[in-house]
Amino acid sequence: MKTALLSFVTALGLFAATAATAAPFDHDHDPRRFSPVERARYEREQRQLERRRAQERARWEAQHRYDRHDDRHDDYRRH
Repeated sequence: MKTALLSFVTALGLFAATAATAAPFDHDHDPRRFSPVERARYEREQRQLERRRAQERARWEAQHRYDRHDDRHDDYRRH
């Protein structure tokens, strides 16, 4: 019984060590492995994504600029 348990624990340890050193799941989409044309397309898409994120962030901040809550003007008085 001890031997079976020890071998099982050893197998789990080896599996964990192997999985930790294995290539990531998206290793095919690593930008360092792209051809120059693919890299240019990827970088252009990343710039567009960052631009959209900045626009969305600016829109959200403008929309929520005056969302501060002021208890002095609250209709519901806490007791």
